[in-house]
Amino acid sequence: MSGEVYKEPKKPSKPLPSLSFPESVPLTVQFTDEASQFGEISGGKGSSLGKLTQLSKEEKTFIVPKGIIVTTSAYKEYLTPEISHAIKYLEDIAYGNEPGDLQEACKEVSYIVENSMLPNRICHSIIEDLKDIFGDEVNYYKFAVRSSATGEDTSAMSAAGQMDTFLGVQGVNEIFIAVKKCWASQFGYIAIEYKRRNGQVLNSPMAVVIQEMVACDVSGVLFTCDPVTNNPSVITITANYGLGETVVSGFVEPDTIVLRRKDNGKLEFESVVVGSKHQRIVMQDSGGTVIEDIDEDTKSQSCLSSETAERLGKLAIKIERFYKSSRDIEWGILDDEIYILQSRPVTNATAETDHEIKHEFDAPLRSESEYFTVANVGEVMPGATSPLGIETLTKCFSNVLKRDAFEKGIVDNLFQSKYFLTGILPFFNNMMITVAEMLVRYGLNTPRSKGFMISVFGRILDDPDLLEYASHKAPGEFKSSLMSDLRYYKELFFFDYGIEKAKKKFDNYHLDFLKPKTAKETFKAILNSCSDFDEAVHYHMQCSENSSNWNMYMFTTLCDAKGNFDTDVYSDFASLLATSSDVESANVPQAMQDVADQIVKDIGKEKFSSMSVEEALEWLKTSTSTAGFKFRQFVNRHGHRCLREFDVKSITWGMDPKLLVKLLQNLAGTSKGDTKKEKSIDAIFSELNVPLSFMSKCYLRFVLPQCRRGVRRREFSKSLTIKCFDHWRQGFRHLAKLMVSEGRLPEEDLLFFLTYDEINDLLETRSPSIISRANYRKRVFSVVQNYKFPEIMKGTPKPVNEEEESADTYEFIADLTMKGAVVSREYGLPCVVGLQGATKKFRTGDYVLLDGKKGILQRLPEPEE
Repeated sequence: MSGEVYKEPKKPSKPLPSLSFPESVPLTVQFTDEASQFGEISGGKGSSLGKLTQLSKEEKTFIVPKGIIVTTSAYKEYLTPEISHAIKYLEDIAYGNEPGDLQEACKEVSYIVENSMLPNRICHSIIEDLKDIFGDEVNYYKFAVRSSATGEDTSAMSAAGQMDTFLGVQGVNEIFIAVKKCWASQFGYIAIEYKRRNGQVLNSPMAVVIQEMVACDVSGVLFTCDPVTNNPSVITITANYGLGETVVSGFVEPDTIVLRRKDNGKLEFESVVVGSKHQRIVMQDSGGTVIEDIDEDTKSQSCLSSETAERLGKLAIKIERFYKSSRDIEWGILDDEIYILQSRPVTNATAETDHEIKHEFDAPLRSESEYFTVANVGEVMPGATSPLGIETLTKCFSNVLKRDAFEKGIVDNLFQSKYFLTGILPFFNNMMITVAEMLVRYGLNTPRSKGFMISVFGRILDDPDLLEYASHKAPGEFKSSLMSDLRYYKELFFFDYGIEKAKKKFDNYHLDFLKPKTAKETFKAILNSCSDFDEAVHYHMQCSENSSNWNMYMFTTLCDAKGNFDTDVYSDFASLLATSSDVESANVPQAMQDVADQIVKDIGKEKFSSMSVEEALEWLKTSTSTAGFKFRQFVNRHGHRCLREFDVKSITWGMDPKLLVKLLQNLAGTSKGDTKKEKSIDAIFSELNVPLSFMSKCYLRFVLPQCRRGVRRREFSKSLTIKCFDHWRQGFRHLAKLMVSEGRLPEEDLLFFLTYDEINDLLETRSPSIISRANYRKRVFSVVQNYKFPEIMKGTPKPVNEEEESADTYEFIADLTMKGAVVSREYGLPCVVGLQGATKKFRTGDYVLLDGKKGILQRLPEPEE
């Protein structure tokens, strides 16, 4: 290793002074008081003005108009039992705990807050602090009275314009009225909906700023970065004559000045666009404000000179350095003096892009030549998985895989890495598995590795680049020991030992996480159950692996009998496996078809199809007919199943039987009624293409039942694992419901777009940035859930339909994530399904080459006559 030795910078001899939170919070504070800088006391606007006032003393290049803050302590003292009761009713309506009209409830609370008496202690404190600053002439000053709630004007949540501001307020009695109106404004319908959507407390501690108004000649807003692109080298200033309210509210089109920051720190005037600023707001001598028209000559000129704009820009950079973040600054100019009226963080300065959200949960690549596949995993987890589903799935399977590998003595890098997920990996929120590491667990060119290929891909892989890459991953020639062989054969014959007992255990699982009455307790209970279902996943891994091993023995026997593997071997292998009966995955659609057939027998296809979904469901739930009995029996056995059933976000048939009823209405009358009887082994042997010796037939008579058992148990264990995921699903649904009822989430479905850490943070902090990120993920999820991927991919996976407008340039590769592939892979049938965009490339009458082994469909030239 080489490089420079890092030298830790010297620490300052004296620690930087820090503010101490006051033991008791006064009812009012002045901008110059240290206590004003605490957001818990002064709210967002108030604390920022306290900090700006401190900076103005140090810089002496700008002025902060004087004023005071009516603190959150005063607000708490103002709340009467009547107000608190009305707020509680409003919260119950907003959180869905009580029926009612939210807008009417908001009006009721606002009216009560605005018309309650202001306690004498608060009145006296306001008067004393104002007189201390402005003297006995305080009634002749004009003030801006602004709401300052805790949590607003932060990088996570702006709340700009959500609550009221009163300008030109004159006289203490008018100030008292304005203070109460500010407090009441946080219960306006728009403000309440904004806070509800961001998971905030509706009755947030609230301060009120009372600030001297300055009759500025020119006012406006400055961004220390481009407000659209967030480019930090651009400073944007918008300005108009008079008070800045016309710019802040968008009342007129202001002048826009752009300054450019250079690498050497200097500012350059880049451009000015003169807006059609036809009006301005000015203060009246009698109090309040008035709108005035601007004459043609004045509005055609920029209201801000380039020199003044550069002065503003330099000052803004100092303010940005003081706050250590990009700033949105309200300013004004009077008699060539710069007044800073407010400074808040730019709320979207670090906003993510769609591209970042799409790749947020992507697994890191071990190398640029890594191979990934959606085969097998794409069948049971088609499409995108929710963020919460990804974390639940990967944590569960990764832990079980690592423990299983450790117990078997497998120490390859797939299971030893601390930096990579094991087994199942997400890209674009779609689940995939690595190919090479999985192939070489038992050597590269061994019967067991070939058995894995057949189970996952339905064929032996022969891509030379893939096999070359996999050979580098192999730790050498796979060597078994006596202990590993004994373990192998024990698992081969007893892999499903105890699985029925496990089923009873999970069918009767206690579901303790459904009992707590608060979101925090529920989340803790869910986390405490994190390893409760490992046994089910372990059985599924064992059954899947040993099913592959038995298939490998049968496939190898056919290969040896033929002398190589060809289409006859694949065909006979498929024929042997296709005779398996009572497979769970096949039983679900068959049982569904049986219900549909019974419905047709009982009431007829036309009557059932003409019913609404609600009517049909009610009949099936209450009918004493055989169809009703079979429907309820199906829901009882398979109610935990659905599409994307490994995602805890998915809605199961048990949760919403209407989804099942729609399927039954489509299935009614479609049965062909030709149920096939299982053939005898002798009859199967007579139809095989591969010539079998007497010993081969004897061997297959022993292996075939084990293969069938392996297939059945694999699907049985998969259903058991899905049942356990459904237990978690119920827990998360319960948690989501509680978080909505507590006002921590705006809607239940949003929980599934959070991670475990984010849920914990949200329960502790109510951070609005977490809610915002979840909403963004939800919007992008609707895009990524429709992505399709090639069967095997090298390097970073990329969907073939990411840009539909470029579809004509795609190489159309077989996508083995379709439902038909479940059957084909199960029985080893060569097939090509889900060819993305094939209908754009092929027409009836084309001559094509269909290769199910390689998964391609290719147009051929038309043969000559």
